[in-house]
Amino acid sequence: MVTVLYADTSAVVRAFLPDEPEHEQMIELLLDNEDLVLTSELTRVEFASAMATAWNNGRIRDAKLALARFDAEAGGDGALSLVPLVPQVIMPAAYRLVSDHHSLRTLDAIHLAVALHDTAGLADGEPVVMVTRDQRQADAAKAHGLEVR
Repeated sequence: MVTVLYADTSAVVRAFLPDEPEHEQMIELLLDNEDLVLTSELTRVEFASAMATAWNNGRIRDAKLALARFDAEAGGDGALSLVPLVPQVIMPAAYRLVSDHHSLRTLDAIHLAVALHDTAGLADGEPVVMVTRDQRQADAAKAHGLEVR
């Protein structure tokens, strides 16, 4: 049985930045295994922002190289599968998550909505496990029945 993981940007960034806590664990979990790892196409934009910030702060030497590596991992043969955003489904679902008093930030709510609503068809009936390093998002995911790593 293949585990289906939905990775929030907080986890993906840790797999790419060597100075992040849990860097090696996130590489192993998200990039170096046989599990299906899904993430929203929103991650591409958030990841680019995180790499620009890392470059501006002197944490990495080349943001474009990091972006190219992400694009390779999110390509057809890479470890990450990008889930397209379907705004007419995701935005109302994200709104409900926020209005249910989960104290989620906007993009965290959108990621959780994608994990809850857009991954089922890709998971072939297997449960989806949320991978996040954001405690509020993890709590909301658990409240909606997802296992969290």
